[in-house]
Amino acid sequence: MLLMALLALAAAPQDAGPLEPGRSGRMQCYGPDVAAKTCTAIGAYRFDADGTIWNDARNMISGSPAIVLVATGKVYVRDGAECANPDNRAEEITGVEVNGRPLEGAQFETVRAQIAANMDAVLGEGELCSTYVPNPDGTLKAAVTIGGVARPEFESVVLWIEPDAGWTLALPEN
Repeated sequence: MLLMALLALAAAPQDAGPLEPGRSGRMQCYGPDVAAKTCTAIGAYRFDADGTIWNDARNMISGSPAIVLVATGKVYVRDGAECANPDNRAEEITGVEVNGRPLEGAQFETVRAQIAANMDAVLGEGELCSTYVPNPDGTLKAAVTIGGVARPEFESVVLWIEPDAGWTLALPEN
């Protein structure tokens, strides 16, 4: 009887904490412009049976030309925060699109290495964690720590969105 209970518990989905809306297919929109239905980045989550959580993200890194970074990385929930240990950022970059066209071959590898090096220089090393705090307007504030140190310059506004609601990537108008 105890074995049956343990097997049932092991098969139950693990609590995804702040990422729980992602389990039902909702996505995170970073830098939302609600009127225009645009985001600077959109992240979706996949939950494996073994408890592994994957973040699939599309990030607009330039508006002209339109450059979109596509990345997939393992994340986990610790102490109510979404965390990742980016051991090899270059490997997490799975695509780069310029004006809607994916880079390929040596060109992709070169650009991927350049972007990863820039990310390493800006973010440094250490576990990256985001804690999501509700804002009065229904959005969330993503407060970021890297290696346990608060990094307020990386704070952003996040909104959970439905995948079929017509949201797209765009940089904010200045």
